Amino acid sequence: MSSASPMALGLYFIDVLACLLFCLTLALVNARFGREVTVPVELPRLVSDAATGMDLASVEVVLRASPGGVEAFYDSEPIALDALAARLAAEPPAALVVRSEQTPLTRVIGAAHEAGVHDIQLAYDAAKEGAK
Repeated sequence: MSSASPMALGLYFIDVLACLLFCLTLALVNARFGREVTVPVELPRLVSDAATGMDLASVEVVLRASPGGVEAFYDSEPIALDALAARLAAEPPAALVVRSEQTPLTRVIGAAHEAGVHDIQLAYDAAKEGAK
């Protein structure tokens, strides 16, 4: 019975270790540079470059300053502001176009829209009777 020398066992161990390191490196490189699976997705496209909502049936509200206050017109017919709120609540249109004379508010909205800001939110405080 002959026993293997410690030197032969050491060389055998180094060979096995080298093969394992080579296989591990190959596996890591293949995992890193392997092909990725992609799923094609069709996103909805706008028909035109026009702003969204332009193709919806809209109602036009025109506001004008007058000596007696603000005049409102709902699709070209005069309407009181209280009646306008009730009509919009009763029959909300799909889209609303508000036209107004040039005021600081409309100038800010126009400047923001020209700069590319299309998500504009308005907040207001209800006027109190007798407040100055």
